[in-house]
Amino acid sequence: MTKRMSSKLVDARTLASYELDKFIDYIHSVEPRLSLDQTTVLAPFALHDLPQLFQINPPLLDQLKLVATDIHKKRKCARAPIVVNEVRLSNGGNN
Repeated sequence: MTKRMSSKLVDARTLASYELDKFIDYIHSVEPRLSLDQTTVLAPFALHDLPQLFQINPPLLDQLKLVATDIHKKRKCARAPIVVNEVRLSNGGNN
């Protein structure tokens, strides 16, 4: 049985895919000798180490927590769409 995803989850996954594509482009700009498929393989390697980066860089972790707090506050306001890095996520209702 397949569960149907909410529009909020679909929007969040779309945003995650968009940001991953931008991250892959960034990696390619840092290491242009790699092909796109090689760069795409490198992205999960970098993402795997992100928790350690947050642990050794408290200001970066603080920034992540600020964004999380903002998202949480906006969720309480049912009519307000969530905006992260200028990309709008619908609130699952009528916008």
